[in-house]
Amino acid sequence: MQGALYRLYLFVMKANIDVRQWLYLYYLSSRKANLAAADLSYLNLRGANLRQANLREANLRRCDLTGVDFAGADLSGADLTGARVTSEQLAQAASLAGATLPDGTIQI
Repeated sequence: MQGALYRLYLFVMKANIDVRQWLYLYYLSSRKANLAAADLSYLNLRGANLRQANLREANLRRCDLTGVDFAGADLSGADLTGARVTSEQLAQAASLAGATLPDGTIQI
């Protein structure tokens, strides 16, 4: 009985994460998304369009940002600790002032 309840619990938790991720990706598909101070930690955002997005103070810890387009995005004060993102992607951003980079350093 406990094993079945545990499997049900794991299924519900995974479904919750999947729905949360789908909703964020749907919202991100709009241009100039305003995600200031949003908690996007641990999400798989592969290939998302974040052009011109406002990501000030956003929590992007451990996100998979492979192929994300940051052209003109404001990442000021964002936390990218442990995120999968290249320096080329980050170079496209309009601002990284005060952002915590994937290696833990803070951009000045």
